[in-house]
Amino acid sequence: MPPGIVNAYWFQGCNATSWSLALGTPMLLYLKNLGASATIIGLAVAMVPLFGILQIPAADYADRIGHKLFVVRGWTSRSAFILGMAIVVLLPEIVNTPVRLTLILLLLACFSAVRGISLCGYLPWITHIIPESARGTFIARDTACMYVAVTATMLISSAWFRLFPAPRQFGALLLLSYAAAMLSVVFLRRIPDSSEPLTGPRPRTRPPWGAMLCHPPFRRYLVFTVAFNVCVAALGVVWLTFMRDRYQASASLILGLTALTNIIAAGVSRMSGRLADHVGSRPLLGLGSVLIIAAQTLWMAVAAGALPRHMLLPCGIMVLGSSGFAMLNLANTRLLMGLVPVLGRSHFFAIASVATSLTLGIMPIAWGYALDALLHAVPQGIRVCTHWTWNAHSLVYGLVVTGLLATQFLQHRLDEPRAMSTDDFLRLLLIESPARMLNRALTPFRRLLPPL
Repeated sequence: MPPGIVNAYWFQGCNATSWSLALGTPMLLYLKNLGASATIIGLAVAMVPLFGILQIPAADYADRIGHKLFVVRGWTSRSAFILGMAIVVLLPEIVNTPVRLTLILLLLACFSAVRGISLCGYLPWITHIIPESARGTFIARDTACMYVAVTATMLISSAWFRLFPAPRQFGALLLLSYAAAMLSVVFLRRIPDSSEPLTGPRPRTRPPWGAMLCHPPFRRYLVFTVAFNVCVAALGVVWLTFMRDRYQASASLILGLTALTNIIAAGVSRMSGRLADHVGSRPLLGLGSVLIIAAQTLWMAVAAGALPRHMLLPCGIMVLGSSGFAMLNLANTRLLMGLVPVLGRSHFFAIASVATSLTLGIMPIAWGYALDALLHAVPQGIRVCTHWTWNAHSLVYGLVVTGLLATQFLQHRLDEPRAMSTDDFLRLLLIESPARMLNRALTPFRRLLPPL
C-alpha cells in the first residue's frame, strides 16, 4: 500500500458517519414522521443516485484540475447543506409540516447535486494510486471502515431515539453529521495525490463516447449492473414501509437492525478482500447474488405470512442479505477497476457511476409509486392459502426475487480472464478451506497420539 493511504480509511469512516445520518435511515424516519408517502420516501432515496448523472460533464474538469483538488472542493461544499438540514429540523413549531418537508427535499437535492459533481474524481484517483494486486485488500479495508462507522452511527442513533423520541431530536444527529463531514475533509486532504492539473492545450483524454459504450467487457458489465440495480432499488422503499406499517417496528429497532447488517457486512468485507485477489471477482459475485436472493425470498415469505413474526427471524435474514451485498459490492467495484482501460479511465468510471445512479435514482420512485398503488388496490391482500397472502409488500418482494433470478444469466457473461472458475471456487470454499481449518485445529492434539 502507498504511504498515507490509511487516511483513506479514516476518510471513509467519517464520511460514512456523515451520509448515514443525512441520507440514511434516520433521515427516512424523519420524513416518515412528517407524513411522507412511499412515493416521497422513494424520491428521497433517489436523490443521491439521480444527481450522479452530473459526473459525466464533470469528468473533464476533474482531469484538468486534478482529482484530489476537485474532490476536496466538492466534499467541502456539500457539507454546508447538511448544516442547512439541521437548521430546518430545529426550526420553531410555527413552521408547518409541508414547509419543512419541502425544505428538506430541496436541501437533499442540492447536497446530491454537489456530491454527484465531486464524486467523479474519487475512484480514478484511488485506482491510480493502488496497485492492481492489492485492490481487493484495499476495497475490503475501505468498505469495512465504512460498515463499522455506519454500525456505530446506527447504534448511537438507536439509543438517542430511545432516550429522546421527539422528532426535533433529529436535529442533533444532523449536527453530528455535519461535524463528521468536516472531519472527513481533513483526512481527504492527507490522501496522496495521483495527478497534477493539466496546463496548456488539453490533450485528448478519452476515446469517443460510442466506443466506450461499445467496449464489450464494459458493455456487459453495464447491462448486468443496471439490471441488478433495477431490482434492488425496491428494497430501501419496501423494507422500511413494511417494518413500520405491517411489522409495527419502532424507530429504535429499525436502527438496531441497520447497525446489525453493517457490522456483519464489515466482517464479511474484511474477509473477502484477500479472497477476491486470489480467486477473482466473478466467483464472489455469484455467491453474493445467491445470498441476496435467499434473503429476499425469506422477506417475501414473512410479508406473505408464511413465516412467524419472531424477533430472531429478521435478524437472521438481515445477516444473510448483508453478507451477500458486502461480497457483491466488493467484487463489483474490483471488477470495474480491472475492466476499464487507462485511456479515458475517468470517463469510463463516470459512465458506470451514472448508469448505476440513474437506475437507483429513477427506480425507487417507480417502486414507491407501485407500492402505493398496490396498497390502494389490495389493502387486505389476496389470500391464496391459510399461510400465504399476496399483499402489496409480498408482491413487491416477489417481483424483486424474480428479477434477481433473471440477472444471473447476465452475471455469467461478465469478463474476467484471471478469475477462478466456479467449480474451483466452490471446491476451495466448501472442501479445501474447511479441511485446512480442521487440520489446524487438530494439530495440537496430534502430539498426544503415540508414535506409529
